[in-house]
Formats: sequence, structure tokens, C-alpha cells
Amino acid sequence: MSFAAAVNKKAIEIGKLSVEMTTSAGSGHPSTSLSLTHLITVLMYHQMRWDPKDPWNRASDRLVLSEGHAVPIIYAAYADIGGVIGKTKAEARPMTREDALSLRAIESPIDGHPHPQLGFPFFDAATGSLGQGLSVAAGLGCAAKADKLDRNIYCIIGDGESREGQIWEAADFVVDHALTNVIPIFNCNELAQSDYVSPQQSDEVIARKLQDFGYIVQIINGHSPQEIANAFAKLPVVQNGPRPMAIVAKTVKGWGAPSEQGMGKHGTPVKKDKMSEVFGELDRTAKDLGVADYKMDSELKIKPPKTVIDPKPIGTIRIAPFAEGLAKVGLDKDLQGGKPIAPRKAYGAALVALGEADKRVVGLDADVKNSTHAEWFAKKFPAQFFECRIAEQNMISAAAGLAAAGKIPFCSTFAKFVTRAYDQVEMAIISGANFKVTGSHAGVTLAADGPSQMSLPDVAFFRSFCHVKNFNGGPAVRYFFPADAVSCYKITELMANVDGCCYQRTLRAETKMLYKPEETFEVGGFKVLREGKDVVFVAAGYMVHECLKAADELAKSGRKAAVVDAYSMPLQTKGILELATRSGGTIITVEDNYSGGLDAEIATAIATSGADVKLKSLYVSQVPKSGREPQDVLDYLHLGTKAILQAV
Repeated sequence: MSFAAAVNKKAIEIGKLSVEMTTSAGSGHPSTSLSLTHLITVLMYHQMRWDPKDPWNRASDRLVLSEGHAVPIIYAAYADIGGVIGKTKAEARPMTREDALSLRAIESPIDGHPHPQLGFPFFDAATGSLGQGLSVAAGLGCAAKADKLDRNIYCIIGDGESREGQIWEAADFVVDHALTNVIPIFNCNELAQSDYVSPQQSDEVIARKLQDFGYIVQIINGHSPQEIANAFAKLPVVQNGPRPMAIVAKTVKGWGAPSEQGMGKHGTPVKKDKMSEVFGELDRTAKDLGVADYKMDSELKIKPPKTVIDPKPIGTIRIAPFAEGLAKVGLDKDLQGGKPIAPRKAYGAALVALGEADKRVVGLDADVKNSTHAEWFAKKFPAQFFECRIAEQNMISAAAGLAAAGKIPFCSTFAKFVTRAYDQVEMAIISGANFKVTGSHAGVTLAADGPSQMSLPDVAFFRSFCHVKNFNGGPAVRYFFPADAVSCYKITELMANVDGCCYQRTLRAETKMLYKPEETFEVGGFKVLREGKDVVFVAAGYMVHECLKAADELAKSGRKAAVVDAYSMPLQTKGILELATRSGGTIITVEDNYSGGLDAEIATAIATSGADVKLKSLYVSQVPKSGREPQDVLDYLHLGTKAILQAV
């Protein structure tokens, strides 16, 4: 009885604080928070092995709140426990009740949804864009398994949220990889934002789905302390087998306060003049449970995690020289024979070299590893590779979890399919995740497969983040588009040494070598491949080769064009504008993507600097179609050599 009484008592206390916090903020989700009072109490005060004074401990159990809007109840418990807040251990201090009441204030680290970058280290990832938390938990579980760490990752998911397909992508992934250390907990309170949840998201149907997916499922009363504790007590037994466990908890939205229950309460804080009424209801609930005057006496005790030795910091990652790296994957004959080599193959070679250089590097792919050439890494380092199948959203969020656990994840798929995971990419950026994405088969030179397989808006999407500062003060994204195998190999190494999100486009086509193996590359850099006095071509990827052809044609008539390989953004545009003023004062950008890439980068630079430079931009200006050869598609879109010459 004492355990149940203590849980009930604590649930009332933190429930009250969560209500008070949202009232103080003037916004938030008190009713959802109240539905989780008992689950959070049992987890944070009893079940999880963690150290409130050191939430960074690599051996600690973790809690991922996928339904991020319920975060006030976790803040309330954390403040009650006195868990530390702060961006670093040096500035860490115990969270207070006053901190909790600063919820959502602009100067507060207690954000409206989980946001670890602001100084709340209990969380590993930003959540609240629903459906992503179980994937993050799976990434944390993969890292723990790879590092042989005995830690559990608990993930709380809303019943309405379970309509999101990514939840089931992640559920598959957890079973595929036998992640018995990942425990999904479905909070089934029957109410979504604007309506009751669909019968397809009822607790019974969710339980049946999970069973069919391969889970051992426990259906419990989410407000019964003993049922919750009994469910968790079965975890060690379950973990001796290959099947993971999931918990389906029946809860009440607005538990303990009848005036906060029912439809129309979602996202609505209690008005100040109604606070006493709601608190009175919670007090009556405490009285009904027989805990109004209960004095707790160490019935709830947080279990400490094991002590682990953190690995020594690793400096700059250096991989094998270009020729040696290509030889590791059987490309030495092509290199020695002077044959063109596709950048995507150089990426695969660089990934293998990175795996040899640093065991923190892990690979993820979405069932196209034989095309992205991540399969070379998978074969060489199976324990560092995670096949995600055709589920790109799960892949990116799992990478965020792996990054939070100290890994350096490289995600590979077709550039076109990365577009499915733009929301997940943005949430990982908000989380401060150190992850890398390489989209192969980029641009229209994919040709025969047609527009359904071509990545075209991706450059504009990622460029927009290149001009946003992350919480460390650097660009939120570094973008790269190598034009040959050498630059791709070197840029892949460069990405491993850049903290944060990197996006790289790679080509399917076998391309001529433009650079010597010892060439170096940098974030935002560019290379002048030809000098010229009449016009400057600025391009990246495949279009660099087209611009070189155009420059050769111009040279036949005595005109000289400079050719710039602008392989990275945010681009160091000052040098390009200076080159243009010396070379006829005209720039022509040439791209195999929709507008918003190099055209916008150069146009913005001209406008902000006031440079006396004219700009003409060639880009994909209509929906493409398939063609049997890359040149057919380029000519159809007015992007081939002839079109470049006409632009001059």
C-alpha cells in the first residue's frame, strides 16, 4: 500500500504544478499532462536508472516524450526532484519551482516542447512534431546495443499520434533490430485535439497492431501504480528473448480534475480565477485515494545508473588517401585506367575509410545501399550499420537518436526520397544533432527514371538552413554538391569533422576527374577551374562539366569564360563577385534543380553587397520528363551546352 499511496500522492503534487505552470505561461496542455501523472511518477521516481545531478551519464536510462506537448508534467517532476539544468556540466544547477513557472518565457530554458539545446539535458531530442519520438528512441537503443550499455529507453506516445505512419516504421525497425531495450508506452486517453481518436487508435486496436508487429504487449490501467510497476517488472524477463515489450496504458485526459476532462480541453490552460477550483478537485481526488495526509518516507527512490568511463575525445578524423580508399572497395583498376568514377561510388569508399578511422561513425540506409554504395560499409562494419528499409522518416529520426548517444550517423538514400523526411531533418536540426545525409542520384541527369525519381527542390530547402544559425552559432546546415570522385571523397571526410547537419548530393553518372587526389575542400568553398575575362559560369555537380564544355566552345570563337565549381553553401560569395568584376561583370549560374539554390545565393550576394555584377540564372524551370540519356533531359529543359551558350 505504501508504494501505491506514495505514487498517488506524488502524482497529485506534480499534476498540480503542471497545471500551475501552464496557467502561468498562458498556454500549454494541462489535461494531457494530467493523463501522464502516474506513468511519469513511476518512471522518474522509481523505474528509471538515472542521476538527477548528471543527466548526461551515458549509462542512464532515457525517456523520449514523443507527444511533446505533455512536457509540463515532466518539467514538474524534474523540478520536484531537483534535476540539473544547463547547457554544460560547468553551468549546471538544480531546477527549481520558479524555473518551472517560467515555462515558455523567451529567456527560459523551459521551452514549450522538449528542446535539449536550450539547457534541459534530460531530453535527447526535440519532439512535438508528432510521430517521431519512437524513431529517436530506436536510435538511442541501437547506440546502446552497439556500445554494450545496459540502459533502457522509454518512449511515451499519444494514442492520436499513433495514426502517424512513422510510428509504425519505427515499430518495425525496433523488431527488425531486436531492440528489447526500447519500450514504447502508448498513452491511450481517447481524446485528440479536435475530436475523439478514431476507433483505429483505441487501446484494443493499438494492442492488436503491436502484437501483430511482434511485440509482447501489456495493457494496463495507466493510473494504477501497481499495474504500472508490475508491467515494468516484467521487462528483465522479456529482454532475455528477441521480442521487445510495449505497454498500452489506459488513461484519463485531465485525470483527477473533472473540470479538465472531456472534449475541448486540449491545449487550453486553466484560467487564473479557476485555479482554486481545479486544485480543489485534485485535493478531493487525493482524499478519495486516501493520500490527502499521506507522509512519504522513501517509498519512491531513484535508482542510480552504472558508472561508465567516457571515451577519450577524438580530434580531427583522418581517412586513407584517395587512391588507397578507392582500392579498399575495388575501384583501383578504374582509377589506374583513367576511367570516370561516379561520385556516389567515391562516397561509398569514403564511408568505409571513415568506419576504419573512427568507430563512432555509423551508417544508415533506406533499402538502396547497393545504389548509394553504402553497402560497402555495411559489409565491412555490420555492427555499425543499420538497415532502415523503405522508411526514410524513421531513418532520419533514428539518426538523431544515434547522434544524441555520441555516434556520427551517415544516412544514405536517393536525394528524391530525402524530401519525405524534411520535417524529421528540421527536428533533428532543432535537437542539435550531429548527423549527415547523402542523397544520391541527384538532379535531372538521372534521365531515364523520370521526375518521380529526381531531387529538384532539395537545394532550396537545405540552402535555407545554410543561412540560419544553430544554437552553437554556426550554420544550421552545411550543403555540398561534389562534381567528381575526388571532391566527393574529400567532402565526405570533411562532413565527418563538421559538428551538425550536413547534406550532400551525389551523382549516379560516371564523371570525369576534375581534381588531383591531394586537393582540399572547405565549408563554403569554391574552385576556379577556368580563368576568363568575358563571363563567369557558376555551377555545381554535373553542371560544372556542362559549363566546362560551354567554355571550350566559347574559346573557339576567342571568348574566355571563367568556370567556378561552387560545391558548398553557405557560399563564400565575396571571392566570386570579385572574380566577376574582373571577368566581364556577368555571372551565369547553371543548376539541375529548381530555383532557390545557387541563383538565390548569388543574387542575394549581389543585392546585399551592391556589386556591379549582372546575373542570369539557368535552372529547372518546368516539370521534367524521362529521357534515355542525361543530355536528352538537359536539352529538353534548356540546360545543356547549347542553352548555356545561348545564355551568354
